[in-house]
Amino acid sequence: MTNNNSAWNSRRRLARIRCLFESIRCFSEGKPLPECLCYIPAEVEYQTQHRSVVKLYQDVQKSSKKVGEIVLTSESRLVVSGEEYCNSQGKWLKVRKFKSCPSSDYVTYDSDAWVLQYSSKSATDDPALQIIPCNSLNKNRKRSDSWEDAVEQHFAGQFLTRRVQLADCDKSAMSRLMEIPAGWTLEGDEELVRLMSQHIPPDNDHLGSIKSFVESVDVSSCCDDEAGPSCLTDADPDTYWESDGSQGNHWILLKMKKGTVILKLQLTLDGSDDNYLPARVTVQGGEQENLSVLRSLAIDWEVKDVEDVTILENMTEHYPIIMILIKECKAGGIDTRIRGIKISSSEGRYLGFDRDFFKGENLVRYPKLEPYPPDQLYRRSLLLQRLMVILDSVLPYIVPAWEYSIGSYNSLELVRQLLPLSKKRLNLIETFIKESSSERPAEIPKLFINRRAAMEHRCNVTQDSDFRNTIFMQIYEGLKPRDRTAKPLNYRWTSRYEQWWECKFMSEGVIDQGGGFRDSLSDLAEELCPMAADKPLPLPFFIRAPNQLRDDSNVNKDVYIPNPAFKEFAKYEWVGQLMGACLRGKENLILAFPSFVWKRLAGETVSWSRNFNTVDAAEVTLIDNMEAIDKEKFLILGRTWSTVLSDGTAVLMKVDDKGNPLDLMYEDRKEYCDKVRKIRMAESDEQLEAIRKGLLKVVPQAVLDLMTWQELEHRVSGDPEITMDDLKRSIRYDDVEETDTRVKYMWEALKSFSNEDRSRFLRFVTGRRRLPAPVHISSGKGDSVDCLPESSTCANTLYLPNYTSAKTAEEKLRYASYNCMDMDADVNPWDE
Repeated sequence: MTNNNSAWNSRRRLARIRCLFESIRCFSEGKPLPECLCYIPAEVEYQTQHRSVVKLYQDVQKSSKKVGEIVLTSESRLVVSGEEYCNSQGKWLKVRKFKSCPSSDYVTYDSDAWVLQYSSKSATDDPALQIIPCNSLNKNRKRSDSWEDAVEQHFAGQFLTRRVQLADCDKSAMSRLMEIPAGWTLEGDEELVRLMSQHIPPDNDHLGSIKSFVESVDVSSCCDDEAGPSCLTDADPDTYWESDGSQGNHWILLKMKKGTVILKLQLTLDGSDDNYLPARVTVQGGEQENLSVLRSLAIDWEVKDVEDVTILENMTEHYPIIMILIKECKAGGIDTRIRGIKISSSEGRYLGFDRDFFKGENLVRYPKLEPYPPDQLYRRSLLLQRLMVILDSVLPYIVPAWEYSIGSYNSLELVRQLLPLSKKRLNLIETFIKESSSERPAEIPKLFINRRAAMEHRCNVTQDSDFRNTIFMQIYEGLKPRDRTAKPLNYRWTSRYEQWWECKFMSEGVIDQGGGFRDSLSDLAEELCPMAADKPLPLPFFIRAPNQLRDDSNVNKDVYIPNPAFKEFAKYEWVGQLMGACLRGKENLILAFPSFVWKRLAGETVSWSRNFNTVDAAEVTLIDNMEAIDKEKFLILGRTWSTVLSDGTAVLMKVDDKGNPLDLMYEDRKEYCDKVRKIRMAESDEQLEAIRKGLLKVVPQAVLDLMTWQELEHRVSGDPEITMDDLKRSIRYDDVEETDTRVKYMWEALKSFSNEDRSRFLRFVTGRRRLPAPVHISSGKGDSVDCLPESSTCANTLYLPNYTSAKTAEEKLRYASYNCMDMDADVNPWDE
């Protein structure tokens, strides 16, 4: 029987992997996702164990007309539509039929009749309807209404069909779920995931495997920080929570997620803990101020092994609070030790995404989603969440924790930007980082840094042609092993080591207790990618991207790229190692790279039009339009078979006998454009490979494979805060006064902006994402009121119209910050 179960589970797992890869193929080809992934049962039968009176509504609003009531008892059966409806009020079920007891006939509801199963309010304000799908309580079920069973049966064949029979499906509802919105592409899914991932409640790191069912865990006391409540949920039997209180007064409090109905609650205990073992336990449940005893039990300890002891099972209703009281310990022990908590549940649903979520202000930052109605976005979000459930269930087998250093997992590359919805990915990443860590050297290196010499170099970079006085070179040389037996730093230590070297700043009298180290890292980053755009570069490793040098409206005017002409790859490799150390730890190395560079470092696929425009937007527009230009306009250009790299180096593709580039003929323009794209996108290949090589010396390949480029940038360079004080210091007023009403409204709007909003605002006005950047405020063009603001990134100027309220100013400024840049980018230079 064991072998049969093992084979059955393997078939199920294989079916899910097949579904995942088939879904990825569908994304690639722009086809609807597999039909079985969209399975919706025609009907679902519910039951309850408690008598309750349920109101029926004509519509999915509690303010709508009430069309009746039904009385539910333990013998009642409520049959509803399999298609759920979630809005801002909660989860609704459409009633199909009802019978009060087994012997009675079903009452059929032909007109609309809705019941509210879960409210979006707290359980205290609006208790959930205590009904449970009948199938969830039937361990020997022969019939299923689960979409996961539908996936497994479709991709595993007849082997699983004999186990369970699928309920009839709702073809109409499935068609709606499968439908691809008009004009929708993978970019739409990526934008949708970005929206959703910003609103998913952060996982509580202390909740481990029970986080799907529990909002928080609290305990009566802890003997120390190493034996706190996180040990109850870390799935490690070698760790434990140990109380520190008076005898018989120890407790664990679980705040349950809405809708969670406990099928089994277990404590993990170790017989070797002797008199720390609980001997008598009472479990209570209910509201915080009204708990009732659910079970009391005595635990008889004869064995010495680790085992799970069930203290509660087969509950039929949701309890907002579960309190576990340790009344007695073995042999009169005073304190207790518990090594884990495990929960299985029949129902647990996060109600964060509903139809009302996908409209209004939530979409302002996501212009690609705005044209689509909430219903379409909601259904697409459901499908993406289902796909992530499939991914999470097989992710440890696709990217096994014991093989984190082997190869690249390119099978997930196409859907890399969908991975933020995965619930298991981040834990797997942290496992890889933990398993690949090493001990830091017993003594950290001590460096002597001359910041005065580095400052003098910045003022006149020509005096130090080998840039040895820079902070970068002083640290780089100072960290080299001093003898043959010494080993270089590998930077693979854990995040608890917050200082990688100790700094002694010459002639400054600073004692480095971490602050000096962080200062040196900040100085090093400033040398690599200076925030000031008008100063010479202290180091040759990175150059200002063409976008930073042009007087146009592009929004990537603060970015740097690896210098194609600089060939000291060992130093690039060391930069990659520092980036890997930041990823593993808590420090940041602020590197102003465009998304094209971050995507290359993360191993993501890059494209000319979508990504290289963050390096050289003018060249991308020029080349893309050259293919469609008419011959008359083309001849005006007078192009040759040559192009210029970002560092100014000319590349000749076809030359005459004298070595001069040949003139480009109109009929050859497509070949020319293809060659230019290839050359420009590969101009920094060697340098990027060196940085990535250093990064992979510190971080396992699998970590980068599971991260998006945005996450890599955040882990390495952080999320630089744009404070109100810093922003005010950057503002200059041209023809308006600081006391002007429109200016006051602007500051009220910026005060309510998130850091990302402020960064977008800064990019809208100056083309730069981070301060410092000069910002000039001028009056709006014309006399219009409540219109969108305009900007000139060439002049770093915001043209601010008059607004009737601070709220209107906030809405217009935010919309322009996220949308108006795209409009500027769409201007065709050939039409000028």
